[in-house]
Amino acid sequence: MSKHTAGPWRVENDTDIIGTENDPANGCVGPVDVAHVYQRTVAGRTEANARLIAAAPDLLEALTLAEDYLRNCCGSAKIANFCKAAIDKATGESA
Repeated sequence: MSKHTAGPWRVENDTDIIGTENDPANGCVGPVDVAHVYQRTVAGRTEANARLIAAAPDLLEALTLAEDYLRNCCGSAKIANFCKAAIDKATGESA
């Protein structure tokens, strides 16, 4: 299981990524700042970067489901291995 703040995450003010914690044992309940995207000089780049970061939990979940499906239903080990490498990178399972 990943240790990141559970999704969904959302973008606020074009630069702030906000998630919700539900960990009363550690005093963390409610909205939390997950990340802040620094302003870029290229028009639209900041907002696009923020949307990509905010989609990360959903992308990780989708990739995990795809990896399982490819490996167990399709026998597509090459693509499943590529998915697994990305999952491992996102969860800190690889260097």
